Formats: sequence, C-alpha cells, structure tokens
Amino acid sequence: MDRENALKEVWRAELLARLKLLDDEIIEQAGRTEFVRARGWNAAAFEKRSKLLETTRLHYVALLRLLLVEGKYPVLWNDLES
Repeated sequence: MDRENALKEVWRAELLARLKLLDDEIIEQAGRTEFVRARGWNAAAFEKRSKLLETTRLHYVALLRLLLVEGKYPVLWNDLES
C-alpha cells in the first residue's frame, strides 16, 4: 500500500469512528430532548443541540464522501499530501 492510500485509510477509519460516536450522541440527545418535552419543560436548548449534532454529522458524511468517492482529501488535509 502506498503512502497516499495509507493516509486515506487512516482518515476513512477516523471519519467512520467519529460518525459512530456522533450517531450515539444523537440518539442520547434525542432521548434527553424527549424526556424534557414529556415533562412539559422548555426543550429549546435540547432541540438546538440536536440540530447542531445533526448538522455536524452531515459535514462528516460530506467529508467521507469527498475522501471515498472523489478521492480527495478535505481542504484541511491537503497539506498532508506533500
């Protein structure tokens, strides 16, 4: 395996691990949000955090797609190619 493919494998594994952690956090946050709503309390802060987690997940999916489908490093990682 050449250096470029090895780096892509490392980034792929890291992105997948981060996506798994985000998925777990999204599920936990949904449970907290539902708990607050069921009590009739103001859930705005919980809903905002849920939205932020979902948006973050979308960004990670886009980075993974960029790496796997287009074969490019995300912008911040281009410095690693030299």
